[in-house]
This record gives sequence, C-alpha cells and structure tokens, in this order.
Amino acid sequence: MKGLGTRWVRRDDGHASVFLLLLVPVLMVVFALVWEAGHMLTVRTELMGAAREAARAATHRLDEGETIARNAPVLDEVGAREAALRQLRAVDAQGRVTVTEDGVTVLARTSYTPVLLPLEPRAVKAQATATIVSNE
Repeated sequence: MKGLGTRWVRRDDGHASVFLLLLVPVLMVVFALVWEAGHMLTVRTELMGAAREAARAATHRLDEGETIARNAPVLDEVGAREAALRQLRAVDAQGRVTVTEDGVTVLARTSYTPVLLPLEPRAVKAQATATIVSNE
C-alpha cells in the first residue's frame, strides 16, 4: 500500500530550474535598464551643472569700456562666448552660446554610451541661462 500512494503523486523535479532559467535573463535585462537609466540621469545632471557654470563664467566677461560709458554692465560678446565654450570643453561637452544684452544662454550637448546594453550612444542636452544683475 505504501508504494501504491506515491506512484500517483506528480513529481516536480526540474520545474524550479526551468523557472529560474527563464527568470534570470529577465531580471538581468531589468537591472541593465535601471543601471543605464541611472547613469544617463547622472550624465544629464552633470551636464546641467556644466551648462550653469559656463553661463555664469560668460556673464563675468564684461566690456569694460562700454560698462563705464553706460554706467551699466555690458557683456563682451566674443569674450563671453569664448569663456562659456572653454568651460564646456573642460568637461568634454560641446555647445551653443547665445549672448544678449542682459544675459547668456548655454545649450550644452554630450553623448552617453551605454555600458551594459548593446545600444547606440545617446545625445544628452542641457540648457542654462545666466542674467547680468545691475546694482541700479
């Protein structure tokens, strides 16, 4: 009798291994996606900081003659653009700098190449503006 009852019990040997074989690759892909998204967010945050620094650096480049003549801060357009681009190059980024009468706008660009996933490099952009403040 003892052997008769165990003959009808269905064995599940191997089912856990098949489940794990299917689950592990899915978990690895999810981990890789989260990893890459985190790193891309870090790159964008660092690029945003670099764009802000570049815009601030540009606003420190004043045209001294015009500033004295007008008794108000006037940007040196060429110097401001060069200062901003120098800041961006220091962090291996490119960008576009727009200088106006009252401030500077920097659009910084770089690329992010995924480490874990076989994906193409992605463009990352950040924009920052700095305004000249007059003491009037």
